[in-house]
Amino acid sequence: MRAALLVALLAAQPARVTPAAGGSSGPSGSPWTVVQADGSRVVFAVPPENRGGRLVGKLEGSGTLVSIPAARVDAEATARANAPGTPAATPFARPVPTPMPFATPPLGSQVKLKKTAEEAQKVLEGARTGSPAPVRSPAPSPGSRPADDAAGEPALVESEPVDRQGRGEEFWRERAGAARAEIEQAERDLAVAEADLEAAERAYLGPGEGERNSFAIRVYEARDRTERARRDLRLATGRLEALEEEARRAGAFPGWLR
Repeated sequence: MRAALLVALLAAQPARVTPAAGGSSGPSGSPWTVVQADGSRVVFAVPPENRGGRLVGKLEGSGTLVSIPAARVDAEATARANAPGTPAATPFARPVPTPMPFATPPLGSQVKLKKTAEEAQKVLEGARTGSPAPVRSPAPSPGSRPADDAAGEPALVESEPVDRQGRGEEFWRERAGAARAEIEQAERDLAVAEADLEAAERAYLGPGEGERNSFAIRVYEARDRTERARRDLRLATGRLEALEEEARRAGAFPGWLR
């Protein structure tokens, strides 16, 4: 019923002149106010068209093309709003927010005075009497030192780097040198033992039983010395590796063990 009344109301309005192809548009008519069921109003530039149950038209002022469902329109209120002699409605304008005065937040302890109370008092007295304000001495540069400190205190000496336990480069170099010397000695002992073993295995084996027993004993002893020399070399190498791990855990520089 409401939609039929709205269609009849639109049909009773003067027909609009549609623009011809390639030509200019004709008179657009007077603004048309549509009152919705919730009381809100939409002002069209001309009476909107009913297209499949929706009112389609351009807004007054902005010219924006919008559509409103016909079921939401209050036909009676729309008829009263567009009755002859009713003041034309103005397009809805969004309220402009009133700018708030700038509020300075409380700074509290975040602000530090650049002058002491005594200096500020002197400035105020100077302004009252006309005397110049006291001039503060310039702050010393980062690389300079006061004269009394330079004369009364010894100059700072940079300390040598140390590990986490306070041990320096000399400590680790001495231990690493001893470990490497042990490895070198073990390598020399192994070379001598291997040479003796090779000579014992190539020795002449006489025909007598005593000569054969002497040959067997000599080879056995040479092999035993070779095995001990190889074991000593492995142990020396392991001690150096353990020292390197200890230095790494202590925070010593790798170059200290070279």
